[in-house]
Amino acid sequence: MTQAHILLAHGSRNADWRRPFECIAARFGERHPERRVFLCYLEMWAPDLQETIARTYAEGVREFRISPLFWSSGRHLQEDLPRLLGELEQRFPAIRISVDEPLGEREPVLAAVLDVLA
Repeated sequence: MTQAHILLAHGSRNADWRRPFECIAARFGERHPERRVFLCYLEMWAPDLQETIARTYAEGVREFRISPLFWSSGRHLQEDLPRLLGELEQRFPAIRISVDEPLGEREPVLAAVLDVLA
């Protein structure tokens, strides 16, 4: 496997907040055993994005796909994430990183929310 798929969540002081994200990561990993799936956090929890990428890069992975588990592209995704990615690209010159749009901005997620709310 040459690519790591990182599910990026925000982080919270409340430990219960992690449960849905851990469930998503576990189920996604079960559905895609061919992928190296990692759950990491932007802040407050470990592992964080930098730690996850550094460890996986050391194992030989050079390509990373980040899927933000966020509702929308707010300050964290518009400012904090690009800054972190710039730092990682400086630190690991051969790295290739792609970033998906936030979950809440994807049509299938919006449709599912509307179904649940009906």
